[in-house]
Amino acid sequence: MICGNNAIVQPPRGPDIYERIALRLVEAGWCVTPDFISPLLVDQLREEAERIRDRGGFRPAGVGRAEGLQVRTEVRTDRVNWLDPLTAGAALRQYLQSLEELRLAINRVLLLGLFDFEGHLAIYPPGSYYRKHLDQFRDIGSRIVTCVLYLNREWMPADGGQLLLYTDPNDPAYHEAIPPLGGRLVTFFSARFLHEVLPTRRQRVSLTGWFRRRTG
Repeated sequence: MICGNNAIVQPPRGPDIYERIALRLVEAGWCVTPDFISPLLVDQLREEAERIRDRGGFRPAGVGRAEGLQVRTEVRTDRVNWLDPLTAGAALRQYLQSLEELRLAINRVLLLGLFDFEGHLAIYPPGSYYRKHLDQFRDIGSRIVTCVLYLNREWMPADGGQLLLYTDPNDPAYHEAIPPLGGRLVTFFSARFLHEVLPTRRQRVSLTGWFRRRTG
């Protein structure tokens, strides 16, 4: 894992990885886990995303929610397909089961009362980006923990598309630059960390979502 102190730890395989991620969230509020899923599952998820794309299942991503949802290309230019667990393929169901194990571990360690996961596949065509933002809506605080899984093969620094995660509240310019390497999972508190996606020079595929808590 790459965590708040920039340490790199190769986590053990098996159930303990979920608790280790939860503990890192306690310590730093964010964590990067290389090889959270197998290379085979990365390929299967990317192929599933590309089949959905070829069927026209992706739409321009919006900003805001409900009646305030707008497509604003000055803010973001990716395309998304929202997940429906009832129609998900086998690879996606396998990944969602891993996230369920992570949700339970975070609840055990942090007592957050997370009750479900919502998410989408995201494709960034060449030249696409997402400007600096928070994942928490102003009028509703249901999104608690962000989870971003990358599905890219053989990503190189020249390909761009890094996630910039602004991790120092005392220095607004300080950030971690995280390449979108296939199989890498990024987790962080949704309302705490501003972040952005730099322009990509090749197609960039990810699976982004949020563990939510009931509000009201």
